[in-house]
Amino acid sequence: MLGRRQAGALVVLCAILLAGLGATRVGAAVSSPNDLYWLGPYFAGMRLTSTPEEHRYATFVYGDCELPEGEGGCSPPIQIQNWSVCARNPLRMGPIPYQVFQLRGGAIVSVYESSRAEVETGDRNAVVFAEEELVGAALLRIHLQSQPEAAPLAPPEYPMPILRELKRVTVPAERGLDVAAIARRTELNPDEVSLRLRLAELLGPEALADDPPPTMSTAEVEWLGKLAHRAIYKPALTARRQGPAAAQLRKRISRVRGLAGECGETGPLPEPS
Repeated sequence: MLGRRQAGALVVLCAILLAGLGATRVGAAVSSPNDLYWLGPYFAGMRLTSTPEEHRYATFVYGDCELPEGEGGCSPPIQIQNWSVCARNPLRMGPIPYQVFQLRGGAIVSVYESSRAEVETGDRNAVVFAEEELVGAALLRIHLQSQPEAAPLAPPEYPMPILRELKRVTVPAERGLDVAAIARRTELNPDEVSLRLRLAELLGPEALADDPPPTMSTAEVEWLGKLAHRAIYKPALTARRQGPAAAQLRKRISRVRGLAGECGETGPLPEPS
């Protein structure tokens, strides 16, 4: 359940965003790794105080944080992180977002709390961490550095394993099963079923038309996902423990790429060293 303050913030947020839903579904589907989402050199009266070169992740920070007396740290008023849509998407994150809706004609926004919203567009997930009153304005302003101002955003380009997982729930739904029945059949919990149905609704039937339902069970997908995460950090050890050669291990992990592990042959966006 949402708290009163949080629920009120999300209602205001959605009211702001509804103005952009009539936009044409255009925008760059695949963006350059060096062309990142940001809010411009200034936002809400705050200057850009930190850039990706200063962070492990591709992050823009606005404003300065004031360290409360007696406390050991603080967060800046707003920051934008850039990830690939494979490295970070609603099926990978674990917690179910409170709300999922379209932004500026095509992007999909997942709201996890009043201070965090994730914008999936093309091959990118632009994550907004902000003070509660700034989130809605940031979503309306966010754009690529190559663009002079905010423009319509393309729908997310999810990898095939994610689209197939959406088909896991849309196929039985088309046959008339309700959320509870789909949850029993797929071994997903009802909230996960509802999330996948919502994502499929926002993407539209054409996005899923060419992808068959998954042949692996939910349990097998989860197991491969855990294996993929271990392989990222300890590839040689994981390969030895699982038996097959590294090439075979990569092939098995590729079946859940986007749900876990890397996207294609590359990982998330380049991380400054």
